Amino acid sequence: MRTSYFCTGTGLRRFHLLTPVLVIVASLGFASHEKAVASFKMDAHFASQDVSDSTLRRVWKTLPMEDRGEIAAWYRAECDRRKTFSRQLERHVFHSLKKPRGNWGAVLPLAVYDAAKHAPAQPILRKLLGPDNPKVQAERKRMGLRSLKPTPAWTYDWTRGLVQQAKDPFAPDHLFELALAGRSPEQDLAVALIEQFLDLGALRGVHKAFGPTYASRTGTAYGGISLYDAWGSGVKIEMPDVECLAILHEVDNDWKSFTAPVPGNRQAPLYKRIGEMFHQIRRERSLAQALALSYFDVEPELEETYASAKDRLQLFWSQHDSALDVSKGALPASEDWDSWWEGLAKLQDDEGLMERAAERRMAVRTEGAQLRGIMVWVMREWGALENK
Repeated sequence: MRTSYFCTGTGLRRFHLLTPVLVIVASLGFASHEKAVASFKMDAHFASQDVSDSTLRRVWKTLPMEDRGEIAAWYRAECDRRKTFSRQLERHVFHSLKKPRGNWGAVLPLAVYDAAKHAPAQPILRKLLGPDNPKVQAERKRMGLRSLKPTPAWTYDWTRGLVQQAKDPFAPDHLFELALAGRSPEQDLAVALIEQFLDLGALRGVHKAFGPTYASRTGTAYGGISLYDAWGSGVKIEMPDVECLAILHEVDNDWKSFTAPVPGNRQAPLYKRIGEMFHQIRRERSLAQALALSYFDVEPELEETYASAKDRLQLFWSQHDSALDVSKGALPASEDWDSWWEGLAKLQDDEGLMERAAERRMAVRTEGAQLRGIMVWVMREWGALENK
């Protein structure tokens, strides 16, 4: 009998599996995608959309905290009892862990590079603005940086290779918002674990170097905006010597090729070298994030490269039957990304695979409505939606 682990709010609970985890459709007990889709269409009253989000939120705010807690707990129990598609996908993710991962990290504030260390001849001290500062908010807007809604309780930190807890994952208000968004109770954690699973790990030092806070030439550091965020924004950004040289120092331990103040005729080769580093990690991280978000969602918010080709991501998961161990082995190295991405597009010529991908999309889309419907049903049964 094989031992595996299930993630709870406080850690990992061990249980036994009678058989090894198989590819997802088989492990869910369905003989085919068609039967799986048919199963997810059952209990039509759970897919009820006759109450608007605004009405549900208005009612929710009037409920005592104790009632919210009871409703949220009931919602979780219903998702487990009915073995929803998302819940079983989550369990596949949790079962895929090779070893217990109970060392969850807390979300840490972004570091700020030390000007005196990395540019001692021109040590412009950094003045850190908080994430809620209007100037920071304006800069986020200019860069087009958006946060996922509802805010995930779990995220993956690429600089540490660690899944981190941003807030209480079982807080009633959080579970309520997840339900309205058509997401299951532990989907945040599963998405973060998929990202971690798909992180090949070879570029950890480069990810870490782009992790600290973005700053201007005058020393204003924008709290909550990382250098990775800034470089990936696609807008014009400032590139102070402190941060640019720090990246070089941290990644290559090169303290001699460039020193501050970097003269104008030396800036272009410095920026090119840093840009090549960023290009490597951008491909690895953005692909893993796009695949992780697409595992449970047909229409996730993705960066431009993947937003226009979401069907390819569903083809990828369908090709590998949503099995994580097989999928990780199919990911490309950064230098092979172009040919790999084009190869994924060519899978559209496979009619059988296209049909399976369409069925997967239908199952995931139906599931979102069903999850929301479960919350509506629970609130009705509780008596919170009388005459609504």
